[in-house]
Amino acid sequence: MQRSNIRAVAALILVAAIWGLSYSAQAEAMDTMSPLFFVFGRYLLGTLLLLPFILFFRKKPSPHLLSGGIACGVCLAGGEILQQFGLLYTSAGKAGFLTALYVIMIPVIGVFIRKKSDWKIWTASLLSAAGAYGLCSDGTLNSFGNTGDCLMLLCALFFAFQFIFIAKFAPDADALQLAAVQFLTVAVISGAAALIARETCSLASVSATLYPLLFCGGIAIGFACTVQVAASRYVHPATASIVLSAASVFAVLWGCLLRSERYSLINLAGCALIFAAVLLVQWPARKAD
Repeated sequence: MQRSNIRAVAALILVAAIWGLSYSAQAEAMDTMSPLFFVFGRYLLGTLLLLPFILFFRKKPSPHLLSGGIACGVCLAGGEILQQFGLLYTSAGKAGFLTALYVIMIPVIGVFIRKKSDWKIWTASLLSAAGAYGLCSDGTLNSFGNTGDCLMLLCALFFAFQFIFIAKFAPDADALQLAAVQFLTVAVISGAAALIARETCSLASVSATLYPLLFCGGIAIGFACTVQVAASRYVHPATASIVLSAASVFAVLWGCLLRSERYSLINLAGCALIFAAVLLVQWPARKAD
């Protein structure tokens, strides 16, 4: 079991690295494809890649699979669409860290629903607010954020509600089936929105965006999400969340290496504060002896 735990943690680190790289791939895709069509393409591909696994396991669908999957998918669609438009105006590294704020938003939202908060939540909220200010500043603290940064904060809010819905519906549903329904929901919503917005998509744009599309749809969604589901069976949920939150760190690293993104010391200090907040809010409480 200990060896399985180590392998599972290593698999989750791989997932975090893939998700971090997906921010750079998404940003690159915006040079050759419109945002809504890109979201549609990657989630349609992700859905198709999950189908063989669903057919192989042939598990009976739960009664609330459709309603739960659609609810999760609507929130996921909102987050992904806002994130994709945000990448038109902000860097991949900033996108990764600002999106990670959903981890702090989840327990804060829980306060208004039914749960009381402890000192960790409010401390993490203050740390994340300070970190977001430092990360989104121009490096001198004289200005704050841009359109893309604001869209990323809204994106994080949508993701927070998506995780709340997942926590509600996932215990009674097969993980792969639930993922497929919510991925298909995202594809339908983004595809319809692309048609309403009269976005255009040609074979030339698909060809030019092929590698980011295959990576974000096939690797980041189809492969990484499947690995996440399998590996999460062998580790504590809090441990899995902490490991996966490293995607924000990988987003900055990949952005610097692949897209020549540069950050000031104040920006990097903001990254450190947000990452500390993410770790703090998920750290398991010590059980009483």
